[in-house]
Amino acid sequence: METPKYKAMTRTQLAQRYQVCLKTFNKMLAKIPDFIIDKSTRILTPKEVLIIINHLGEPPD
Repeated sequence: METPKYKAMTRTQLAQRYQVCLKTFNKMLAKIPDFIIDKSTRILTPKEVLIIINHLGEPPD
């Protein structure tokens, strides 16, 4: 089984995929162990997106 490739995304785009507001999504990110991103970071790298999805699970379609 091939690992899905993720592209760089903004926090807003990811929050929309998880169907939560940005404020709630930022709280969800704060609970991921050893995952620290600066609040001024606009674009999450594909690696950061993968870490988030691995922790929170695949977003609903």
